Amino acid sequence: MKRLIGLTAALCLLAIMVGCGGTTGTGTLAYVSNSTGTGFTVFNVNTDGTLTRANISPQNTPTPTGSGPKVLQFSPNGKWAFYLDANGENIYAYTRAGNGTLATQIGVYPVNGASSLVVSSNSNFIYVALPSTLKLAVFNIDQSTGILTQVGSDMLVGYDIEQLVLSPGGSVLFGLSRETAAVLSFTLTASTGVATLTNTMPVDATVNNPVGATTQKSPNYLVLSANGSYAYVLGQFVFNPASPGTNIFGFTVGSGGALTAMPDSPFTENPDTTVTPNIYPTYPTGGVTTSDNRFLFVANNGTKNISAFKISTTSPGELSEVIGSNASPFACQCSPTFVRLAASNDALFVLDPGTVAAPAGKIYQFQIDQNTGKIRAQNPASVSTEGTPTWITIR
Repeated sequence: MKRLIGLTAALCLLAIMVGCGGTTGTGTLAYVSNSTGTGFTVFNVNTDGTLTRANISPQNTPTPTGSGPKVLQFSPNGKWAFYLDANGENIYAYTRAGNGTLATQIGVYPVNGASSLVVSSNSNFIYVALPSTLKLAVFNIDQSTGILTQVGSDMLVGYDIEQLVLSPGGSVLFGLSRETAAVLSFTLTASTGVATLTNTMPVDATVNNPVGATTQKSPNYLVLSANGSYAYVLGQFVFNPASPGTNIFGFTVGSGGALTAMPDSPFTENPDTTVTPNIYPTYPTGGVTTSDNRFLFVANNGTKNISAFKISTTSPGELSEVIGSNASPFACQCSPTFVRLAASNDALFVLDPGTVAAPAGKIYQFQIDQNTGKIRAQNPASVSTEGTPTWITIR
Protein backbone atom coordinates (compact mmCIF):
# COMPACT_ATOMS: atom_id res chain seq x y z
CA MET A 1 0.00 0.00 0.00
CA LYS A 2 2.84 2.42 0.89
CA ARG A 3 4.49 1.65 -2.43
CA LEU A 4 1.22 2.35 -4.27
CA ILE A 5 0.78 5.65 -2.43
CA GLY A 6 4.37 6.62 -3.20
CA LEU A 7 3.96 5.78 -6.88
CA THR A 8 0.73 7.76 -7.04
CA ALA A 9 2.42 10.76 -5.43
CA ALA A 10 5.29 10.57 -7.89
CA LEU A 11 2.90 10.47 -10.82
CA CYS A 12 0.97 13.43 -9.42
CA LEU A 13 4.20 15.38 -9.00
CA LEU A 14 5.19 14.53 -12.58
CA ALA A 15 1.77 15.68 -13.81
CA ILE A 16 2.18 18.97 -11.99
CA MET A 17 5.67 19.50 -13.39
CA VAL A 18 4.60 18.72 -16.95
CA GLY A 19 1.10 20.11 -16.91
CA CYS A 20 1.87 23.39 -15.13
CA GLY A 21 -1.66 23.75 -13.82
CA GLY A 22 -3.58 22.35 -16.78
CA THR A 23 -1.70 23.69 -19.79
CA THR A 24 -0.81 20.26 -21.12
CA GLY A 25 -1.04 19.59 -24.84
CA THR A 26 -4.14 17.99 -26.33
CA GLY A 27 -2.23 16.21 -29.08
CA THR A 28 -3.75 18.69 -31.54
CA LEU A 29 -1.59 20.95 -33.70
CA ALA A 30 -2.34 24.36 -35.20
CA TYR A 31 -0.57 25.07 -38.51
CA VAL A 32 -0.29 28.75 -39.42
CA SER A 33 0.37 29.57 -43.08
CA ASN A 34 2.86 32.43 -43.46
CA SER A 35 2.39 33.98 -46.90
CA THR A 36 5.61 36.03 -46.67
CA GLY A 37 7.57 33.53 -44.60
CA THR A 38 9.33 30.29 -45.36
CA GLY A 39 6.47 27.99 -44.46
CA PHE A 40 4.31 27.10 -41.47
CA THR A 41 4.54 28.00 -37.82
CA VAL A 42 3.22 25.05 -35.83
CA PHE A 43 1.73 25.28 -32.34
CA ASN A 44 0.51 22.80 -29.75
CA VAL A 45 -3.10 23.47 -28.75
CA ASN A 46 -3.12 23.23 -24.95
CA THR A 47 -5.95 22.07 -22.71
CA ASP A 48 -6.48 25.62 -21.45
CA GLY A 49 -6.98 26.93 -24.98
CA THR A 50 -3.56 28.56 -25.39
CA LEU A 51 -0.93 27.95 -28.06
CA THR A 52 2.71 27.06 -27.48
CA ARG A 53 5.33 26.55 -30.18
CA ALA A 54 5.59 22.88 -31.19
CA ASN A 55 8.97 21.18 -31.39
CA ILE A 56 8.39 20.49 -35.11
CA SER A 57 8.03 24.23 -35.85
CA PRO A 58 8.75 25.75 -38.29
CA GLN A 59 7.87 23.55 -41.23
CA ASN A 60 9.86 25.14 -44.07
CA THR A 61 8.49 24.84 -47.60
CA PRO A 62 10.15 25.71 -50.95
CA THR A 63 7.57 28.15 -52.33
CA PRO A 64 8.53 31.01 -54.70
CA THR A 65 10.27 34.00 -53.13
CA GLY A 66 7.72 36.25 -51.48
CA SER A 67 4.91 33.77 -52.09
CA GLY A 68 4.70 31.53 -49.06
CA PRO A 69 1.87 29.10 -48.37
CA LYS A 70 -1.71 30.21 -47.81
CA VAL A 71 -4.60 27.71 -47.80
CA LEU A 72 -3.52 24.43 -46.15
CA GLN A 73 -5.76 21.36 -46.16
CA PHE A 74 -5.09 17.87 -44.81
CA SER A 75 -6.72 14.82 -46.33
CA PRO A 76 -9.30 13.36 -43.93
CA ASN A 77 -7.39 10.07 -43.87
CA GLY A 78 -4.45 11.96 -42.33
CA LYS A 79 -1.90 10.87 -44.93
CA TRP A 80 -1.32 14.01 -46.99
CA ALA A 81 -1.13 17.79 -46.87
CA PHE A 82 -2.00 20.10 -49.77
CA TYR A 83 -1.63 23.86 -49.98
CA LEU A 84 -1.45 26.77 -52.42
CA ASP A 85 1.30 29.36 -52.58
CA ALA A 86 0.20 32.94 -51.94
CA ASN A 87 0.21 33.79 -55.66
CA GLY A 88 -2.03 30.81 -56.47
CA GLU A 89 0.44 29.44 -58.99
CA ASN A 90 0.95 25.92 -57.64
CA ILE A 91 -0.50 23.18 -55.47
CA TYR A 92 2.10 21.63 -53.18
CA ALA A 93 1.58 18.05 -52.00
CA TYR A 94 3.31 16.47 -48.99
CA THR A 95 3.08 13.34 -46.92
CA ARG A 96 2.21 13.99 -43.27
CA ALA A 97 4.15 12.01 -40.67
CA GLY A 98 2.72 10.72 -37.42
CA ASN A 99 4.29 13.58 -35.44
CA GLY A 100 2.69 16.15 -37.74
CA THR A 101 5.68 17.06 -39.89
CA LEU A 102 5.33 17.60 -43.63
CA ALA A 103 7.76 14.77 -44.22
CA THR A 104 8.22 14.34 -47.97
CA GLN A 105 7.22 16.45 -50.92
CA ILE A 106 5.04 14.42 -53.29
CA GLY A 107 4.93 16.97 -56.09
CA VAL A 108 4.24 20.52 -57.28
CA TYR A 109 1.26 21.01 -59.61
CA PRO A 110 0.84 24.26 -61.61
CA VAL A 111 -2.57 25.94 -61.52
CA ASN A 112 -3.76 29.18 -63.05
CA GLY A 113 -4.37 31.81 -60.35
CA ALA A 114 -5.95 29.50 -57.77
CA SER A 115 -7.66 31.11 -54.78
CA SER A 116 -8.88 28.16 -52.69
CA LEU A 117 -8.82 24.37 -52.44
CA VAL A 118 -10.59 21.66 -50.47
CA VAL A 119 -10.08 17.90 -50.13
CA SER A 120 -13.06 15.57 -50.54
CA SER A 121 -14.34 13.75 -47.47
CA ASN A 122 -13.22 10.37 -48.89
CA SER A 123 -9.67 11.75 -49.52
CA ASN A 124 -9.96 10.88 -53.23
CA PHE A 125 -10.20 14.32 -54.83
CA ILE A 126 -9.11 17.95 -54.57
CA TYR A 127 -11.26 20.84 -55.82
CA VAL A 128 -9.50 24.07 -56.79
CA ALA A 129 -11.10 27.46 -57.55
CA LEU A 130 -9.66 29.42 -60.48
CA PRO A 131 -11.31 32.86 -60.31
CA SER A 132 -9.32 34.55 -63.09
CA THR A 133 -10.69 32.08 -65.66
CA LEU A 134 -14.09 31.57 -63.95
CA LYS A 135 -13.34 27.85 -63.67
CA LEU A 136 -13.11 24.94 -61.20
CA ALA A 137 -10.43 22.23 -61.41
CA VAL A 138 -10.66 18.69 -60.01
CA PHE A 139 -7.67 16.48 -59.19
CA ASN A 140 -7.62 12.77 -58.33
CA ILE A 141 -5.44 11.70 -55.38
CA ASP A 142 -3.63 8.40 -55.87
CA GLN A 143 -4.47 6.43 -52.74
CA SER A 144 -1.05 4.79 -52.54
CA THR A 145 1.23 7.73 -53.24
CA GLY A 146 -0.79 10.95 -52.90
CA ILE A 147 0.19 11.95 -56.45
CA LEU A 148 -2.31 14.28 -58.15
CA THR A 149 -3.78 13.81 -61.61
CA GLN A 150 -6.26 16.27 -63.04
CA VAL A 151 -9.71 14.90 -63.83
CA GLY A 152 -10.63 16.15 -67.30
CA SER A 153 -10.27 19.83 -68.17
CA ASP A 154 -10.99 22.86 -66.02
CA MET A 155 -14.75 23.22 -65.60
CA LEU A 156 -16.18 26.57 -66.73
CA VAL A 157 -18.64 27.77 -64.08
CA GLY A 158 -18.90 31.41 -65.18
CA TYR A 159 -18.23 32.83 -61.70
CA ASP A 160 -15.05 34.06 -60.03
CA ILE A 161 -14.97 31.74 -57.02
CA GLU A 162 -12.70 33.11 -54.29
CA GLN A 163 -13.55 30.62 -51.55
CA LEU A 164 -14.55 26.96 -51.47
CA VAL A 165 -16.30 25.28 -48.52
CA LEU A 166 -17.18 21.59 -48.29
CA SER A 167 -20.30 20.39 -46.49
CA PRO A 168 -19.71 18.19 -43.42
CA GLY A 169 -21.03 15.13 -45.23
CA GLY A 170 -18.88 15.85 -48.26
CA SER A 171 -21.69 15.64 -50.81
CA VAL A 172 -21.99 19.39 -51.53
CA LEU A 173 -19.36 21.97 -52.40
CA PHE A 174 -20.06 25.69 -51.94
CA GLY A 175 -18.27 28.49 -53.75
CA LEU A 176 -18.36 32.20 -52.91
CA SER A 177 -18.17 34.63 -55.83
CA ARG A 178 -17.24 38.11 -54.65
CA GLU A 179 -17.49 39.94 -57.98
CA THR A 180 -21.03 38.75 -58.69
CA ALA A 181 -22.06 38.50 -55.02
CA ALA A 182 -23.35 34.94 -55.24
CA VAL A 183 -23.02 31.57 -53.52
CA LEU A 184 -22.78 28.53 -55.80
CA SER A 185 -23.72 24.99 -54.81
CA PHE A 186 -22.22 21.90 -56.46
CA THR A 187 -23.23 18.31 -55.84
CA LEU A 188 -20.28 15.92 -55.87
CA THR A 189 -20.11 12.38 -57.22
CA ALA A 190 -18.02 10.42 -54.72
CA SER A 191 -16.79 7.79 -57.19
CA THR A 192 -15.67 10.11 -60.01
CA GLY A 193 -15.20 13.48 -58.34
CA VAL A 194 -17.49 15.17 -60.84
CA ALA A 195 -18.91 18.50 -59.57
CA THR A 196 -22.34 19.51 -60.88
CA LEU A 197 -23.55 23.09 -60.43
CA THR A 198 -27.05 22.85 -58.95
CA ASN A 199 -27.87 26.20 -57.31
CA THR A 200 -26.86 29.85 -57.51
CA MET A 201 -27.95 32.21 -54.74
CA PRO A 202 -27.44 35.97 -55.26
CA VAL A 203 -26.50 37.96 -52.17
CA ASP A 204 -28.57 41.15 -52.32
CA ALA A 205 -26.29 43.80 -50.87
CA THR A 206 -28.90 46.57 -51.10
CA VAL A 207 -31.41 45.12 -48.62
CA ASN A 208 -32.10 47.36 -45.60
CA ASN A 209 -29.31 49.81 -46.45
CA PRO A 210 -29.91 53.38 -45.25
CA VAL A 211 -31.15 55.79 -47.91
CA GLY A 212 -28.24 57.40 -49.71
CA ALA A 213 -25.62 55.04 -48.26
CA THR A 214 -22.78 53.95 -50.49
CA THR A 215 -23.07 50.22 -51.16
CA GLN A 216 -20.67 47.57 -52.29
CA LYS A 217 -21.82 44.27 -53.74
CA SER A 218 -18.82 42.32 -52.60
CA PRO A 219 -19.17 39.63 -49.92
CA ASN A 220 -15.90 38.71 -48.21
CA TYR A 221 -16.36 35.33 -46.58
CA LEU A 222 -18.69 32.33 -46.40
CA VAL A 223 -19.24 30.58 -43.07
CA LEU A 224 -20.89 27.16 -43.11
CA SER A 225 -22.15 25.99 -39.72
CA ALA A 226 -20.50 22.90 -38.27
CA ASN A 227 -23.59 20.78 -38.95
CA GLY A 228 -23.94 22.16 -42.49
CA SER A 229 -27.48 23.40 -41.88
CA TYR A 230 -26.77 27.14 -42.10
CA ALA A 231 -24.68 29.41 -44.30
CA TYR A 232 -23.67 32.95 -43.41
CA VAL A 233 -22.24 35.38 -45.95
CA LEU A 234 -20.12 38.17 -44.48
CA GLY A 235 -19.52 41.45 -46.28
CA GLN A 236 -19.19 45.18 -45.87
CA PHE A 237 -22.01 46.79 -47.79
CA VAL A 238 -22.31 50.24 -46.16
CA PHE A 239 -19.32 52.58 -45.97
CA ASN A 240 -20.62 54.81 -43.17
CA PRO A 241 -19.44 53.45 -39.78
CA ALA A 242 -22.01 55.64 -37.99
CA SER A 243 -24.89 53.84 -39.76
CA PRO A 244 -26.06 50.22 -39.43
CA GLY A 245 -24.38 48.04 -42.00
CA THR A 246 -25.80 45.00 -43.74
CA ASN A 247 -22.94 42.72 -42.78
CA ILE A 248 -24.35 39.17 -42.50
CA PHE A 249 -26.76 37.33 -44.80
CA GLY A 250 -28.14 34.09 -43.36
CA PHE A 251 -29.41 31.06 -45.30
CA THR A 252 -30.72 27.63 -44.40
CA VAL A 253 -29.21 24.80 -46.41
CA GLY A 254 -31.51 22.30 -48.10
CA SER A 255 -31.16 19.28 -50.34
CA GLY A 256 -28.33 19.51 -52.85
CA GLY A 257 -27.05 22.68 -51.21
CA ALA A 258 -30.11 24.78 -52.06
CA LEU A 259 -30.10 28.00 -50.01
CA THR A 260 -33.13 29.76 -48.56
CA ALA A 261 -32.84 33.21 -46.97
CA MET A 262 -33.64 33.27 -43.24
CA PRO A 263 -36.75 35.34 -42.42
CA ASP A 264 -34.83 38.03 -40.49
CA SER A 265 -31.82 38.11 -42.83
CA PRO A 266 -29.76 40.23 -43.34
CA PHE A 267 -28.39 40.73 -39.84
CA THR A 268 -26.76 43.91 -38.61
CA GLU A 269 -23.93 43.87 -36.09
CA ASN A 270 -24.32 45.99 -32.95
CA PRO A 271 -22.30 49.20 -32.63
CA ASP A 272 -19.32 49.54 -30.32
CA THR A 273 -20.76 51.47 -27.36
CA THR A 274 -17.38 51.90 -25.66
CA VAL A 275 -16.47 54.75 -28.02
CA THR A 276 -18.13 58.07 -28.84
CA PRO A 277 -19.75 58.29 -31.26
CA ASN A 278 -20.79 54.64 -31.31
CA ILE A 279 -19.29 52.91 -34.35
CA TYR A 280 -20.83 50.00 -36.22
CA PRO A 281 -18.43 47.18 -37.19
CA THR A 282 -16.87 47.43 -40.64
CA TYR A 283 -15.19 45.02 -43.06
CA PRO A 284 -15.97 41.56 -41.64
CA THR A 285 -13.25 39.33 -43.09
CA GLY A 286 -13.67 35.96 -41.39
CA GLY A 287 -15.99 33.91 -39.25
CA VAL A 288 -16.56 30.53 -37.64
CA THR A 289 -19.29 28.67 -35.75
CA THR A 290 -18.73 26.45 -32.75
CA SER A 291 -18.88 22.72 -33.43
CA ASP A 292 -22.11 22.48 -31.43
CA ASN A 293 -23.67 25.19 -33.67
CA ARG A 294 -24.50 27.47 -30.71
CA PHE A 295 -22.39 30.52 -31.53
CA LEU A 296 -21.04 32.44 -34.52
CA PHE A 297 -17.94 34.66 -34.25
CA VAL A 298 -17.12 37.34 -36.83
CA ALA A 299 -13.80 39.18 -37.24
CA ASN A 300 -14.26 42.87 -38.15
CA ASN A 301 -11.03 44.12 -39.69
CA GLY A 302 -12.11 47.74 -40.15
CA THR A 303 -13.11 48.40 -36.54
CA LYS A 304 -10.64 45.94 -34.95
CA ASN A 305 -13.19 43.95 -33.01
CA ILE A 306 -15.02 40.62 -32.91
CA SER A 307 -18.79 40.16 -32.95
CA ALA A 308 -20.43 37.17 -31.28
CA PHE A 309 -23.91 35.80 -32.02
CA LYS A 310 -26.13 33.13 -30.55
CA ILE A 311 -27.55 30.78 -33.20
CA SER A 312 -31.22 30.10 -32.58
CA THR A 313 -32.66 26.57 -32.56
CA THR A 314 -36.31 27.68 -32.27
CA SER A 315 -35.96 29.96 -35.32
CA PRO A 316 -33.40 27.80 -37.13
CA GLY A 317 -30.14 29.59 -37.78
CA GLU A 318 -31.39 33.09 -36.88
CA LEU A 319 -28.79 35.26 -35.15
CA SER A 320 -29.04 37.34 -31.97
CA GLU A 321 -25.96 39.22 -30.86
CA VAL A 322 -24.47 38.55 -27.43
CA ILE A 323 -25.59 41.40 -25.17
CA GLY A 324 -25.36 42.46 -21.51
CA SER A 325 -22.26 43.63 -19.66
CA ASN A 326 -19.13 43.38 -21.80
CA ALA A 327 -21.37 42.87 -24.82
CA SER A 328 -20.45 42.15 -28.43
CA PRO A 329 -18.54 43.50 -30.34
CA PHE A 330 -15.43 42.70 -28.30
CA ALA A 331 -12.28 44.80 -28.65
CA CYS A 332 -9.46 42.83 -30.23
CA GLN A 333 -6.53 45.25 -29.98
CA CYS A 334 -5.59 43.89 -33.38
CA SER A 335 -6.58 43.96 -37.06
CA PRO A 336 -8.27 40.56 -37.40
CA THR A 337 -8.36 38.85 -40.79
CA PHE A 338 -9.11 35.20 -40.02
CA VAL A 339 -10.52 33.21 -37.10
CA ARG A 340 -10.47 29.56 -36.08
CA LEU A 341 -11.82 27.64 -33.08
CA ALA A 342 -10.15 24.93 -31.06
CA ALA A 343 -11.97 21.59 -31.31
CA SER A 344 -12.99 21.94 -27.65
CA ASN A 345 -15.00 25.10 -28.51
CA ASP A 346 -13.43 26.99 -25.60
CA ALA A 347 -10.73 28.91 -27.47
CA LEU A 348 -10.83 31.36 -30.37
CA PHE A 349 -7.71 32.11 -32.41
CA VAL A 350 -7.52 35.36 -34.39
CA LEU A 351 -4.89 36.20 -37.02
CA ASP A 352 -3.37 39.66 -37.28
CA PRO A 353 -0.91 40.01 -40.19
CA GLY A 354 -0.57 43.77 -39.68
CA THR A 355 0.31 45.98 -42.66
CA VAL A 356 3.24 46.31 -45.04
CA ALA A 357 4.40 49.37 -43.11
CA ALA A 358 3.77 47.78 -39.71
CA PRO A 359 3.77 43.97 -39.92
CA ALA A 360 2.37 42.23 -36.85
CA GLY A 361 2.60 38.48 -37.43
CA LYS A 362 0.56 37.51 -34.40
CA ILE A 363 -2.20 35.16 -33.31
CA TYR A 364 -4.47 36.55 -30.61
CA GLN A 365 -6.05 33.94 -28.35
CA PHE A 366 -9.34 34.25 -26.49
CA GLN A 367 -11.24 32.12 -23.99
CA ILE A 368 -14.94 31.54 -24.76
CA ASP A 369 -17.64 31.45 -22.09
CA GLN A 370 -19.64 28.35 -23.02
CA ASN A 371 -22.81 29.71 -21.41
CA THR A 372 -22.91 33.19 -22.89
CA GLY A 373 -20.61 33.25 -25.93
CA LYS A 374 -18.59 36.12 -24.46
CA ILE A 375 -14.84 36.10 -24.94
CA ARG A 376 -11.86 37.32 -22.93
CA ALA A 377 -8.16 37.56 -23.69
CA GLN A 378 -5.94 34.64 -22.70
CA ASN A 379 -2.56 34.92 -20.98
CA PRO A 380 -0.49 35.58 -23.01
CA ALA A 381 -2.83 37.58 -25.22
CA SER A 382 -0.93 36.64 -28.38
CA VAL A 383 1.83 34.48 -29.86
CA SER A 384 4.08 35.30 -32.82
CA THR A 385 4.56 33.67 -36.22
CA GLU A 386 7.55 33.70 -38.61
CA GLY A 387 5.90 35.72 -41.37
CA THR A 388 2.56 37.17 -42.46
CA PRO A 389 -0.13 34.76 -41.17
CA THR A 390 -3.04 34.13 -43.54
CA TRP A 391 -4.62 30.83 -42.50
CA ILE A 392 -4.88 28.42 -39.55
CA THR A 393 -5.46 24.70 -39.95
CA ILE A 394 -6.06 22.68 -36.78
CA ARG A 395 -5.47 18.96 -36.91
